[in-house]
Parts: sequence; structure tokens; C-alpha cells
Amino acid sequence: MYKRVYVWELPVRILHWFHVASIFVLAITGIYIGQPFIGLAVGPNIWVHVTDWMRMIHFIAAYVFGLGFLARLYWFLAGNEYANWRGWIPASRERWVALWEQLKCYLLLRQDRPQYLGHNPVAGLTYFVLGVVVLVQGITGIALYAEPYPGGLWRVTFGWLTTLFGDPILRLIHHGLMYLFGIFLLVHLYMAVLGDVEEGNAPITSIISGIKFERVEEG
Repeated sequence: MYKRVYVWELPVRILHWFHVASIFVLAITGIYIGQPFIGLAVGPNIWVHVTDWMRMIHFIAAYVFGLGFLARLYWFLAGNEYANWRGWIPASRERWVALWEQLKCYLLLRQDRPQYLGHNPVAGLTYFVLGVVVLVQGITGIALYAEPYPGGLWRVTFGWLTTLFGDPILRLIHHGLMYLFGIFLLVHLYMAVLGDVEEGNAPITSIISGIKFERVEEG
């Protein structure tokens, strides 16, 4: 027996898909900016114009993602029990114990799978760490974006990163983290499908409907 539970609020679901779409656009345009290739086929100078368009689309997607990230930070504080920081950060002894029990499940040291309506402790902590990585990605991106504008606000605020690390290191970090996001996406999809199969509480469809299913003991 299962009962329906409203878990993911509408803003959380909308922001999730905004992030998915913007990350996809950022990845595609970022790969091209890192190694322009269309000019090799259509002419020696046309690639410059294509790259300008790619950069513009990349920057727009970055602003969309950044605004969505800030909105999610607000919901990190104002959201329900499943969306706020208590569901992400193990701030209590019970949550640390639950994290270890969930980790044992992933390491095949435990046969039964703990049930959670929101994020399980391992997933919640992983998403929190991913949020820190997003900040690093955003800051390095802003520093690179600000290079052509020596008097601009972003250059004044984050230009010291270019001075401290140098342009090649910043580009390497920014580009490398993109592949880290790609790996996370694959693992995220796998774990969502695995959770759907083993738990049966709709972790995949819930990010569309907001509804998950909680098992109820028959009395």
C-alpha cells in the first residue's frame, strides 16, 4: 500500500529544468568555444563570427543558470522539509548515522534499501558539494568573461583570479569542471532509475509532478 505525498514544490521543479536546459546549452557552446571547428569547413574567417554567436549564447545561458542558482539558494532556506538545507547537509547525529547506512547500501554492505521521500543523506550531501563546484565554475567563468573589459564591474571584482592563476589555469579549471558535470549527469540518471526500480516511489516522474509515494503498512 502506498500513499501520495507532495514532495517537490513547483519552484523546485521549474528551477530543476531551467538548470538542465541551461547546463546543456553551456556544455555545447563551451565545447565549441574551447575548440572552434566550423571555420575549417566554411572558410578561414567565418569561424570568428560563429564563435561570437557561441560566446553570446554561452553568456546568456550562464546568466539564466546563475539567476536560477540564486533562486534555488533562496529555496534552500525557504523551501519545505524536502527542499531546504536540512535535507542536504547532515547537521545532526541521526543524519550522519543515516548517511552511513545509505553508504553501506551503495557499497553492497547492506541488502535492504532505506526509504526516503526527499534526498537520501548521500545524495543530499553530494548535491551540496555540487553546489560548491557550481560556485567555482561560475566564478572562473566570470573571471574569463571579464578579461576583455578592464574597467568593468566583473573585472574589478574577479580580475584578481586571472592575475593569481593565469588565463590557461582558469580555462583548464572551467573546462574540466564541465566534464565533471557530465559525469554527475550520468550517475544522477542511473541512481534515479535505480531508485525508481528498487524503491517504487517515483523519483523520476516526481520532478515533473512533484508527487512521490510512501509505503504504508497495512493494519
